[in-house]
Amino acid sequence: MSAIETCRTAALGGYVAACTKCGHQHVAYNSCRNWHCPKCQGAASRDWMQARIEALLPVEYFHVVLTLPAQIADIAPKNYGHV
Repeated sequence: MSAIETCRTAALGGYVAACTKCGHQHVAYNSCRNWHCPKCQGAASRDWMQARIEALLPVEYFHVVLTLPAQIADIAPKNYGHV
């Protein structure tokens, strides 16, 4: 949470961008680049989610969880069905 709170503030440092023609200056602060930050990763997060949605087949999906006996669990694939 602290990374997100300090995102694009002086706490993370920054730089001054200046126009070479008129001399106007603009202070730009560094971003936190935290995956959960809506300022930094909001667009990337939406793009990632859209790509996952587009990869889905047009069928209904079900999430199935089951427990295997210990003897079988040792030889069973650990992420069966995950892509």
